[in-house]
Order: sequence, then structure tokens, then C-alpha cells
Amino acid sequence: MPRFDDFFLPTADQFSPDLRAAIEAAPLPSLTEGPTDAALTSLLSRPQACRLSTNSGGSPIPSLALSGLWLLAGDLDRSHTISQDEPSREGSFWHGIMHRREGDYSNASYWFHRVRSSVVFEQLAEIYPDSYGDPFEFNDAVAAAVRQRDEDKVSELQQIQWTEWQLLLRECLPA
Repeated sequence: MPRFDDFFLPTADQFSPDLRAAIEAAPLPSLTEGPTDAALTSLLSRPQACRLSTNSGGSPIPSLALSGLWLLAGDLDRSHTISQDEPSREGSFWHGIMHRREGDYSNASYWFHRVRSSVVFEQLAEIYPDSYGDPFEFNDAVAAAVRQRDEDKVSELQQIQWTEWQLLLRECLPA
């Protein structure tokens, strides 16, 4: 189960109680495709559940945020369908994460190049100064850890990926 970082709590409050509970109950996202979380997938499949809380105006969750939520649920195909149609930096970022998770590391690098720069890259480097230099170095570290089946490194990188997910999702939701 992922635990929200303190910086993400105000963002998490934008979700309906059901969606927030499903996110909190989902397993920490794998560095690879990993399993699909049935409860979160079921909830995201219902349009009425894909709305921000009434405190946030009750508006639909923006598509780029849905791309991230589908990644968390483990449905890489649905995330890909959304992110590949979004020409923004955030769309390219989600697209890169999706390809990294499916193990297509060169394609992930291509999409991270399309991002060019992101406040998320800078924040990750601040939070993890010894483990995150840039998205390309991180992509290579994930590829190596997965290939070598280094469980300790995989666990460390999963935590960084979780922070990455929270930071990027925060960028995709209204302030």
C-alpha cells in the first residue's frame, strides 16, 4: 500500500473519499507492468467516480490525471491511450513512465526527451539527491535493477517512482 507523502495530502483531498481510499489501498506500483488492482480499476471504470470532490468543484478528473491513475491501477494500455494523445509535457511524462513500466526503456527515454524539463525532475533531484539525477539516469537504474533482479534496489526505486507519481499527478490537477 502506498503512503501519501506530506506534500501530496492537499492534492489527495481533491479525490472523492471512495477514490482516495482505493488509491491508498492499491499496492505500491511495480517498476514493471505488475498486477492490475481490481478495486481501483473498477472504480476508475465508472465515470461518476472519476470526478474531483465537491470541495474541488465536482468537476471531472482531468485526462492527464486519469492517465496517472490508470498507471497506478496497473492498466498500462488505458494510461497509454490517454497519454499518447496529449501533446503536453505532462502527457509525454506519463507516456515515458508507462513505457518504462512495460520495460521499453529506449522508448521511455524518447518520451522523457520530449518532456525537456519539468519541475518534477527538479523536485525528485532535491528529494533524492543520491538516487535521482535526471529521468534518463533513473530510467537506466530501473532497467538495471529489473534486469539484475536486485530486490533492494527495486524497492528503493519503487519509492522514488511513487514520489514521481505523486509529484506529476499534483501537476495535472487544479491547484
